[in-house]
Amino acid sequence: MVALGDPESFTRFGAVLFDCDGTLADTHPAHHLSLAATLAPYGVEVSREWYAGYTGTSTPETVRAALAGQRAALDDELVDRLVGECGERYLDHLAVVTEIPAVTALARDLSGRLPLAVASGGTRRTVEATLRHLGLDGLFACAVTRDDVQQGKPAPDIFLLAARQLGVEPAACVVLEDADSGLLAAARAGMAAVDVRG
Repeated sequence: MVALGDPESFTRFGAVLFDCDGTLADTHPAHHLSLAATLAPYGVEVSREWYAGYTGTSTPETVRAALAGQRAALDDELVDRLVGECGERYLDHLAVVTEIPAVTALARDLSGRLPLAVASGGTRRTVEATLRHLGLDGLFACAVTRDDVQQGKPAPDIFLLAARQLGVEPAACVVLEDADSGLLAAARAGMAAVDVRG
């Protein structure tokens, strides 16, 4: 049994992979505000309740889902542009982003003892800005984001690439996640996982 509050329970693993949004950082309010503002000109209202259902889903997939009922065709160029706009607006809301103490305390305790990586469905720009904002950026050997892979969570690509960059076999990794899609991605990667929601 791996207990979130017990750093020693993680030392039997070869590496620990941390999701960012909702796991290391409470970014939900900032992401919701940025997505709602980005999609409002398209006549799409993004409620808190709807957005909560996409917790852990990568931004391109969330944008596609939000626009699916509004547009007959969603081309990649439009989605990429909207994802970029969401990212820019997110940076404007960093002040409301806070750390999740139980998880960040674990990361600080394990840093230097085990290989650590961030493995996030967010974009590199927003993930790196979040880590810098919270003073966490020096804890991790690498950060793998949605920008680095073909498919976001629940596909296993992000976790598999993080393990490869750390030089650790997937089966030796444990993932910390807060979303069903991320936990599914970890299972598909053949990794142990801890649901930080308890």
